[in-house]
Amino acid sequence: MKVILTFLFSIWGLFAPESIVVKNGDYFISQMGKLYVEDGSVLYMSKEKNEMLLKMVDPRGMFKEGKYLWIVDFDRLVRLDLSTGKYKNFFASSPKYLNDIVKYKEKYYVTDTYGNTVYKLNDEKLEVTYNLKRPNGITTDGEYLYIISFTSPAVVYKCDENKVIETYTLNEVKGGDGIVYADNMFFISGYTSKNVVIYNSSWKKIGEKNGFSSPADIYYSNGNLYVPDMKEGKIYVFKVENE
Repeated sequence: MKVILTFLFSIWGLFAPESIVVKNGDYFISQMGKLYVEDGSVLYMSKEKNEMLLKMVDPRGMFKEGKYLWIVDFDRLVRLDLSTGKYKNFFASSPKYLNDIVKYKEKYYVTDTYGNTVYKLNDEKLEVTYNLKRPNGITTDGEYLYIISFTSPAVVYKCDENKVIETYTLNEVKGGDGIVYADNMFFISGYTSKNVVIYNSSWKKIGEKNGFSSPADIYYSNGNLYVPDMKEGKIYVFKVENE
């Protein structure tokens, strides 16, 4: 089987978009802006309106559940109540570069790329769970966690709740950034290799899309793949199809 990504449209005019969450046709977008400068924001875009939900420093990965939008900033995890606009911060003891988030077995896991650490939110504190080299994007198939490294070549760490089970080296991906599991496939973006590579559940390459400038934290929804390109200021949307 070979998988192709067919371009549908782009969301443009953004300021270093890093991540997107799509719910019921509406978009939640994190814009990093300039690194370590308080010019980042989280946007909400729908057919009816566009609005800024929160000003931040460098918002990155996001996860939506119910009325809450979880957002990773460079030094904290933020839980935004979309019904009230109020938010709560959760901290680690010595974060370096918090990056992405996923929910796995009722717990939230957050990567710290330059801290070489993955945290688990426990009792409202981010506690160290794994020590890995340059962990960036994170996803789950429900049974295991999968973490992509911001290295060249990129490495995927397959983990249970306590330890690394297996590793996979992906020679096609340099500067591993986003990773998402959907429909028995893994979609991975290479920030440095400027591509998105698709693998089956046995880690055999089944598709690739090149030509990006800086693909970041990707998102899959209803057969579409969303690819933020930070340097281009756009989010590209592709239809995932079998050739």
